[in-house]
Amino acid sequence: MNRRARSSRVLVTLLALLALIAGSAIACDDVVSIHCGSTPTAALTDDGALLAVFVANDHVYFTRGDPEQVRFLPPVRISRTAARIDNNGESRPKIALGLNGTIYVSWTRRLEARFSGDVYFSRSVDGGQTFESPRVLRDTPAASSHRFDVLQVSPPRRLYAAWIDKRDIEAAEAAGEAFTGASVYYAYSDDRGETFSTNQRVAAHSCECCRLAVVPSGDDQIHLLWRHVFDGHIRDHALTTVGPSRAAPLMRASHEDWTLQGCPHEGPHMAADGKGLHMVWFSGAPDAGGIHYGYRDLDTDETTHLQHIDNRPVARKPQVAVRGERVDLVWLAVEAEQTALLHQYSIDAGRTWLSQQTLTRSAADTDSPQLLQGGDMLWVAWHAQDEGYQLLALPGTTTKQPLLELP
Repeated sequence: MNRRARSSRVLVTLLALLALIAGSAIACDDVVSIHCGSTPTAALTDDGALLAVFVANDHVYFTRGDPEQVRFLPPVRISRTAARIDNNGESRPKIALGLNGTIYVSWTRRLEARFSGDVYFSRSVDGGQTFESPRVLRDTPAASSHRFDVLQVSPPRRLYAAWIDKRDIEAAEAAGEAFTGASVYYAYSDDRGETFSTNQRVAAHSCECCRLAVVPSGDDQIHLLWRHVFDGHIRDHALTTVGPSRAAPLMRASHEDWTLQGCPHEGPHMAADGKGLHMVWFSGAPDAGGIHYGYRDLDTDETTHLQHIDNRPVARKPQVAVRGERVDLVWLAVEAEQTALLHQYSIDAGRTWLSQQTLTRSAADTDSPQLLQGGDMLWVAWHAQDEGYQLLALPGTTTKQPLLELP
């Protein structure tokens, strides 16, 4: 980079910083940063570093930051060629952390056919300095549609990838048979992402375009929660446990009986406490619309502590985190031409809930929130077009003020 180009880039970065300080829209011309990209997804390391991936200029990037010093290092490009990347609240790049500084990243590259894509995977074995050439996770010879990917490391080192897959639709059509919805498939790796198992089906007749929720289960399994198509086009949620050899039969996890011949683009989220699963989801069912919470007792396989958190149809994109008896829930709601980031929490493991509060608002385009937990700290990360990437400390944490990452 010549001196004039370098000076120009420094100036643009300084302008972006001044805009943030002034509270106005950030300047993003010729800047590749977590602020100026889209759909950032982050993870916290054991030593408190913030690792994130995001989309910018049809590429996937990685960056490392320190929440306490509110600074990010220059981003590293992971993808090799520019391509259309799924970058929305339901489908976005994912990041998971392995042993010895290994970083796993997945994302969905859109294909020419409508509602189709390929899930790509890459890893870094040097703490994010470099990433290996991306590769697809499907084991079919031809692309069909594999989207809405998730990654999860199950201790001590097994890596799972799961996604929504349409290969069963194509097989049914070829046989002249009807097929409702799509399917959930997965693969796993026992060698830190160097190789993956064959693709295995979790369940048929999943919803086609809602994000999956995943948490580890024991030493070598995961729990998966997704929106499923039950009899009569009912789009409620299903839950199962997935291991290296097979997936257990699915169990129904929610019962709003939302009948819909289409995909609502609103997936669930969950967090585990060792005894059960704290689940949150959206429903558009009559008299049951909005955000719901439920606790899944793994001993009885029952969903209890059901709470209708927000009954407005404008409420969406919930996330949940658990620390001991405390359960935190954040979600979005469109209010008077602004998007509000809302928070509510329980101090008795989800049995009762304290009053809702608004953390912040934005009049610009916004992304889904993400809860980030490290030690006794809990933040909510939120990206808005005008304000950039924000880290807000939730009430009850040890941080004294909200944190805002600088470009």
